[in-house]
Amino acid sequence: MKRWIGLLALIVLFAFALPQTSFADDEEGVSSLEKGDPIRHLMLLRSGRFEIQPLAQFGINESFNQTIGFGANLAYYFTNYLGLGLEFVYNPLHLDNDEIKIVKEDSYSDEVKSTLAIAQATMNFDVGLYYAPLYGKFSVFGWILNYDLHIYGGFGAIIMDSVCGAGGNACDDAKNNNLEGPKFAGVVGLGLRFFFNNFVGMDFEFKDYMTKYADFSRGPADDRARFKNFLVGTIGVSLFFPINVYMSK
Repeated sequence: MKRWIGLLALIVLFAFALPQTSFADDEEGVSSLEKGDPIRHLMLLRSGRFEIQPLAQFGINESFNQTIGFGANLAYYFTNYLGLGLEFVYNPLHLDNDEIKIVKEDSYSDEVKSTLAIAQATMNFDVGLYYAPLYGKFSVFGWILNYDLHIYGGFGAIIMDSVCGAGGNACDDAKNNNLEGPKFAGVVGLGLRFFFNNFVGMDFEFKDYMTKYADFSRGPADDRARFKNFLVGTIGVSLFFPINVYMSK
């Protein structure tokens, strides 16, 4: 249900974000569009440019730990609206959530401690299309910033590993293929980018990896794999090349 609500929200956002144009005739019976573009000399900050983006990623809805990773995104924009992107993230940090902190307490059941294995995302990657239907500029303390709101859709994978929930090697028998290995996913996302100048910006993005995996297991035959939404947020520095920007007519 959550994934359908998310997709519906993206569709509604897309519909409202489409540019609305007036075709009212002037006194000569000629529409404004026939005279030329409604907005002239617009800076095309994405069109025909590559974007290289070092980034940090943060897990949002994991059951036992919060994944923190670092990676990069490479994209090319065919037009000011449409681009193709590839992202790779390596996740070296896994911070304990409250669920696993309780398990590690001395008073917790030794039977659970000795059998609990939990999944951890060691890396993730995806490839897909960016669409930027909404963009503009605003002023902050006299500093004019350009921005864009972009939608993402593609496919990718999460590479999972597993560890013993309470540490040590007591739970090795609980590890199984439901926890580990690649988990292929459909990926949707929503992002907001601010341009500090013509070639440097800051990008905030939310992605949903829709895939099937197990959060944990307590035995080699314990199949807890279910369809899940693996949610991540990223913060990146956008660097655009070439530095020169195209202008609309």
